[in-house]
Amino acid sequence: MSTEENKRIVETFCAHFEHAAIDAVLEMMSEEATWWVNGKPHLFSGAGLKTKAQMAQLWPALYTSLEGGLRMEVVSMVAEGDRVAAELRSHAVTTHGKRYENDYHMLFTLRDGKVVQVKEYTDLMHATEVFG
Repeated sequence: MSTEENKRIVETFCAHFEHAAIDAVLEMMSEEATWWVNGKPHLFSGAGLKTKAQMAQLWPALYTSLEGGLRMEVVSMVAEGDRVAAELRSHAVTTHGKRYENDYHMLFTLRDGKVVQVKEYTDLMHATEVFG
């Protein structure tokens, strides 16, 4: 895949979160895909390395706490080979009326048009403030 094709895949992947299209997100991931989030797992349960199956279990709980979806605005992207670095900003409102607007840097690794690895760097203090 070209770097431009890989960037389009990442844009599509991120767009699915706005519509809570978990099945579409999972379909875009390889079976062996992993998702890593910065932070200490004993301090923040979402931190650390997760498999695709574990992410499939986490996402429904996230969406039950939101009014609608989680818009992931792509601010910028840089691609080289099979990797795409993306600066993202989320926009959402919780069922308790709190605004969740976080900034992210995500490094995506793709193979044969599928996401095989995501490394997510974000403000976990803001996530904890909003979601508890």
